[in-house]
Amino acid sequence: MIEVTKLTKQFIRKEKYGWRTKRSVFSAVLDIDLSWNQDESIAIVGESGCGKSTLGRMIAGIIQPTSGHLQISEASEEKDILFHRKRMARLVQLIPQDPYAALNPVRTIRSMLSDPLRYHRMVFRHEITDKMTELLELVGLKAELVLDKYPHQLSGGQRQRIVIARALTLDPHYLIADESVSMVDVSLRLSILDEMKEISRNRRLGLMFITHDFRVARYIAQGGWIAVMYLGRLIEIGPTEEILQHPQHPYTQALITAVPILRGKERQVEQVWPRSYELQVGQDPVGCAFAPRCPFVKPICELERPVFHSLDCKKKHQVACHEATSRTIIAKDFG
Repeated sequence: MIEVTKLTKQFIRKEKYGWRTKRSVFSAVLDIDLSWNQDESIAIVGESGCGKSTLGRMIAGIIQPTSGHLQISEASEEKDILFHRKRMARLVQLIPQDPYAALNPVRTIRSMLSDPLRYHRMVFRHEITDKMTELLELVGLKAELVLDKYPHQLSGGQRQRIVIARALTLDPHYLIADESVSMVDVSLRLSILDEMKEISRNRRLGLMFITHDFRVARYIAQGGWIAVMYLGRLIEIGPTEEILQHPQHPYTQALITAVPILRGKERQVEQVWPRSYELQVGQDPVGCAFAPRCPFVKPICELERPVFHSLDCKKKHQVACHEATSRTIIAKDFG
């Protein structure tokens, strides 16, 4: 299990005013509490710039958090797990968003797949080629057609599959996919998502999928969880179908009602239209981060930060909103 407690990441923003430089600190991720089992799938949903990728990179050990604690049960003997990158690589692997930037253009696929196998001593030297062939077949590629090619000789879909295969070289326990189909042709997205679901199910991998699309979130996290982020904060989390059918936070409702429906039934009591508001970088609201845009805002929302509370007796569906229990539910059937 991966357990995240009060995880925060702050960045320093520099602005030049003539010969002066003004520095401001802003929180890209703020006080995130999250637990994630190895055999579970979870989708992190939110708009661009809300901190989804930063959260994923902290969990993968790529960047160091400003504060907070990350505990992985499989590596409980490590006191400072975030600084043990080699150990983290064997546990958690990140599939980056851009397959074009993720692959070194001057190296062949063979060299990029074989290096981690050698460095971490995953197999004997004479077994490396067989292992690479196995990984490529796992993602739907033929080794003899791609191993000796360079990234520019491959299509976007092939590059994305290579990136997935490289993430599997170390047999990780957890996979974090950061918008892994956003730069792939629409006709190939479903097949790549199916492969990722099958791999995570067959290998019992914990899969975290970062996306801004609720349709992708529902497909990849069926039977799992959805967590919604806004301005670096986690605002709602619960079982996938519960979040989609009974969203309680106004921001979650606004995102779901904005999803176009091509088939299926839509049961909509009212449309949620967030107010237009531009939050300045470095501005950290005292109360609810969504208060300036919320159509249901109350005075307490601007003064006091909401805490998570459960909406069911099993305490699975949780929301950080002062007015969550007193508002009409919007439900949408994605068909």
